[in-house]
Amino acid sequence: MKKWVFLALFSCGLAQAGMLEALKAYEDKNYTEAKQQFAELIPLGNDVAAFNLGAMAYQGEGQEKDLSAALAYFMLAAELKHPQAKEILQSEIKNVTELQLEQANQHFEQLKRKVVIVATDLDKRRDDSLPQPIKRVNPEYPVNAARNGQFGFVNLRFLVDEQGQVTAVDTLDAYPEKVFEKASIRAVKRWRYQPSGQKHLMKVQLSYSLSGGVKVSAVEETVAEHNLWDYAVAGSPQHQLALGMLLSLVEIQSHNSFWYNPELPLATAADFSIYQKRAELRPDFDGFWGYAVVRVAADGTITEQIKTDFEPRSEVTDLVGLKLKGNVETEVYRLHRRSDIRSKGVSVTPSIETSKAMSGKFWWEQAAKNGNKDAQRIMAAYDKQWEDYLLGQNDAEVMAWTGTRLILEGQRDQGIKLLEQAIAKNYKPAAEMKKQFM
Repeated sequence: MKKWVFLALFSCGLAQAGMLEALKAYEDKNYTEAKQQFAELIPLGNDVAAFNLGAMAYQGEGQEKDLSAALAYFMLAAELKHPQAKEILQSEIKNVTELQLEQANQHFEQLKRKVVIVATDLDKRRDDSLPQPIKRVNPEYPVNAARNGQFGFVNLRFLVDEQGQVTAVDTLDAYPEKVFEKASIRAVKRWRYQPSGQKHLMKVQLSYSLSGGVKVSAVEETVAEHNLWDYAVAGSPQHQLALGMLLSLVEIQSHNSFWYNPELPLATAADFSIYQKRAELRPDFDGFWGYAVVRVAADGTITEQIKTDFEPRSEVTDLVGLKLKGNVETEVYRLHRRSDIRSKGVSVTPSIETSKAMSGKFWWEQAAKNGNKDAQRIMAAYDKQWEDYLLGQNDAEVMAWTGTRLILEGQRDQGIKLLEQAIAKNYKPAAEMKKQFM
């Protein structure tokens, strides 16, 4: 029988970040500690943790051999899309009795109820209903960062009041840490938005580069210099988080859009060629309004609608067979034309099909699923599952921003309660946020 715990981690190419301490306990034959740490990752939807618990139950490590328990964990791992679990299930299920299978199914249902986080689509487009800025102050480039030739970015979230003034600001994430945050906060506090008569929660990313935009080559050199890809694959949460931030940065600044196909194998190395600018196309038809991702033939004919969101006013409701004009340089393109924003026509941009491992959010999720608190907070800004999870952990930062959102949505009492709890935990922006609603 193979040692499936190690097989689970390395044959799939992605050792999970929070697994490092659990693996250390496993290697030291401290199976009780290893089992406990793997189990703590189950609520986060960690497929490898489930697989490894199944392997330990099967092999009788730190416990009596328990085939029913092993099958239950393998079932959960397969449910969470572990690449080997389904194959092993098909092999081992032949060797169990009806009673053992019934027990395994019951245990599997219990395990499923423990899972808080499941895979979701985080591809959310910009909300154009938010107020538009009427005054933006550029941040000052920190002297030491300029002297050292550093580049980076800061993602901020902030509260805008009825008059369009920014009243509370905090950092969501930044790369590198403790370099550009203060300058970013100082600048955003001076921004002004179109008065709307109501409060709004906003997000913005500020990028820093001495060359008028972060160069892909500089990011590629940083990834190589610090071995970010290798360490992320090996399972370091800090490196996974940093890699996610850098990939997110170049994605946002790229002229291309991206389709992270979950059916493609995980990339074994970073492919920065996807950020090379491709030519935009033009529609050879009229009447389209909305959003679509389509596959096209070499002559520009649309052969497949991958994703569509037609507006009611759109005269076109089926794109297959229609044609795009221009130099076709890739197979997938994104069409975009919204009635609530000014547009000269349909925007048709290349949508590069690539592995989900080239997505910054993929690496954030890997770090988050393995217990990295910073990554979990980033995910909470995009995914309510993570927000709910961190609220359950009494995380002050998430309490404050969730409380503010709830007040804006009309749930004042619940929102104020969360803000007061965040204040009690000494989260400084919470007091300023609460003041805006008193």
